[in-house]
Amino acid sequence: MKDISVEQLANIIGTPVDKILLQMKEAGLGQSSSNDLVTDDDKKMLLGFLKSQQNKVSKTISLKRKTPTETTNKSTTIEIKRKKAKPSEPGEDLEGTSQRIDFNEIEKKRIEGEEFKKTEEERKRKEVENKVSVKRKTNTSHPVVKRTKPSSGGPKVVERKKQILKEKSVISKKEQKELEGEEFLSQQAGKIVEHRFEKPSELVTKLVKIPVAITVSDLAKELSIKSVEVVKKLMDMGVMATVNQTLDQDTAILLTEEMGHQAEPAQEELAEDKLDELVTYEGTEEVRNPVISVLGHVDHGKTTLLDSIRNTNVTKQEEGGITQKIGAYQTETKQGTMTFIDTPGHAAFSEVRARGANSTDIVILVVAADDGLQPQTEEAISHANAAEVPIIVAVNKIDLEGADLERVKNELSSKELVPEDWGGNTQFISVSALKGEGIDALLEAVSLEAEVLELKAHHNGPAHGVVLDSSTEKGKGAVATVLVQEGTLKAGDMILVGEQTKKIRSLVDENSEALKSAGPSVPVLISGLDSPPKAGEDFVVVTSEKMAKEISTERSKRARESRLARQQITNLESLFDSELSKVIKLNFVIKADTHGSLEAILGSLKNFASEEVRLNIVHDSVGGINNNDVNLAIATHASIIGFNVRADSSSKKLAEAESIDISYYGIIYDLLDGIKEIIEGHLEPDIKEEVLGTAEVKDTFKSPKFGFIAGSIVIEGTIRINKFVRVIRDDIVVFEGRLNSLRRFKDEASEVATGTECGIGIENYSDVKVGDKIEVFDKKEIRRTLD
Repeated sequence: MKDISVEQLANIIGTPVDKILLQMKEAGLGQSSSNDLVTDDDKKMLLGFLKSQQNKVSKTISLKRKTPTETTNKSTTIEIKRKKAKPSEPGEDLEGTSQRIDFNEIEKKRIEGEEFKKTEEERKRKEVENKVSVKRKTNTSHPVVKRTKPSSGGPKVVERKKQILKEKSVISKKEQKELEGEEFLSQQAGKIVEHRFEKPSELVTKLVKIPVAITVSDLAKELSIKSVEVVKKLMDMGVMATVNQTLDQDTAILLTEEMGHQAEPAQEELAEDKLDELVTYEGTEEVRNPVISVLGHVDHGKTTLLDSIRNTNVTKQEEGGITQKIGAYQTETKQGTMTFIDTPGHAAFSEVRARGANSTDIVILVVAADDGLQPQTEEAISHANAAEVPIIVAVNKIDLEGADLERVKNELSSKELVPEDWGGNTQFISVSALKGEGIDALLEAVSLEAEVLELKAHHNGPAHGVVLDSSTEKGKGAVATVLVQEGTLKAGDMILVGEQTKKIRSLVDENSEALKSAGPSVPVLISGLDSPPKAGEDFVVVTSEKMAKEISTERSKRARESRLARQQITNLESLFDSELSKVIKLNFVIKADTHGSLEAILGSLKNFASEEVRLNIVHDSVGGINNNDVNLAIATHASIIGFNVRADSSSKKLAEAESIDISYYGIIYDLLDGIKEIIEGHLEPDIKEEVLGTAEVKDTFKSPKFGFIAGSIVIEGTIRINKFVRVIRDDIVVFEGRLNSLRRFKDEASEVATGTECGIGIENYSDVKVGDKIEVFDKKEIRRTLD
């Protein structure tokens, strides 16, 4: 028989728990609480104790099942009879008595009693459910009609009632309604009986359409499961979220698939789908000017080439001598009017170069003759191929001594840019941007390519195009450089760009001259916006202000939901970083002059990912540093980085008062180096050990003044005081500590050279034996750097 608790034993034999615990204690048993287990040996020992007591009584416990007349009370009762027991012989066992208690039988009867009780209760419940007849009073001459469930003859009762009513000469309205009610209840009851719920034997796979953002509770409803199950699954995926928090679409789709269902993005009916209705053009397309993007590696002469074409000197105005923002210019040439887009060559401006390639008709790939193929050159080729834009190669710096045109051709041929004179279809033009050599040939090649492309666009109608870059200017607020691709843009037009619908205040060209309108292929600076739009966004002039604002509101709502979803979901690793790991979190507020520069900075910071230091961009935006930025830095303990922007006087005072660090940079190289130094300053240094010397112990003795001393001789290097030591015994390190006493005879010494005897005292260690070797070493911290 299995072990039972003291409480179960007390219930079986009908004795209070406290009383049986007292008896067990007197019997020498160790049980002290009602939850302690009682073994068969314990039971026998307890019964033996009870039999050996004076004035013993034996308990006869019988579990008798009630007769059917007694079933109105409890299903079983326990009758306890007490009678005097005969004196038992010493050591007499329970099993040897005529009135023994069989615990196995008792437990078996108790279980049978409980089962019988449950059976009786179930039987009574079914009897109550079956008794559904309702007595209704009718005229004294008619019998009572009983209505029961269909399963117990319900339809027959209804038919009987119909027959009784037919025999009457007059049927009252009340009786007619009763009959109709009986028929309705009978039909409904029949339906309930027929359609019974059956639990699915396997998972029913659902196809769930996921919107852009959905809360955990709503997703649980779609999956027909409890919200807690969704939360548990998210935790298994490494994400902490409550039932009221929002999930982005990608996370929700992944979660749904992890739970065994199918998911797909919901196709929402948005006002933006009707955007095409706002822009219509009439008439035929007309020829437009070509748009050319100039791409290439940094310092290969892209801006110098454009200066030579435009007869300007933009290069001298650039800080650090490198282009750090996109520039758009329209200029008159011997081959006609052309629009050029100048792009940065630094590795950080990859997205800017991609945007330039996607907004253009022709790409001029500038390659330095003395430098050849470089990483950003390869990237520019990839961007042009992805945009399916033809490439003209301008081999610059051809006048330098190290120029090697054949080398450039060989390297570019490996990238599928085969020169025409080698049997390919790519034009290679040798130029010298500084001396102006080859410029006419380059423009002629561009004009020829444009004729082949047959560039056309609608000149009349509402304008639409793309945002090349954006920034804020004093006195103008948010401004954006846009390229018109279709129609004509005019001052005063209502423009929809990103999440805002605004009226254009002014149009300005690259020479800061005001324009009344701008047609296809014309770059122009527009003002009148609330905030700088994202570079790469499309813009369109709308005639229906109501629909345009509806679209901008939808875009703003989606952006907000997406932003909240990213903010609300907390990664488990981030949640426990401060408690379970040594990850250092560095917060930054980034402010830049243009959206393109900000985009490049944020992209470059991803390359600084480290297991020990994590960068967290608290806020990033275009424009100067203001009080809001400083207050945010105070709240988040962040450093402020300004790229080609400055803080106003009030922000400076607030930052100084609150000890907030503001760093200004004008060149992206310096900015990235500055952030790199900050990260390296928080990295744990590497510890390098340098062995200084080794001594061998010849004797040991105790000094009343200096404690335990190891008399040693230096066999290698130099022994120095206050350095780290290892005690080596049989080539095994037995102790590592610090050398705190070094003496030469009776004099203190700072160091002892090879071959010299000395006395060595080791801090908090006295188990040095003759023959041990004492190795003295030093630890040096080496500043770690990011690879």
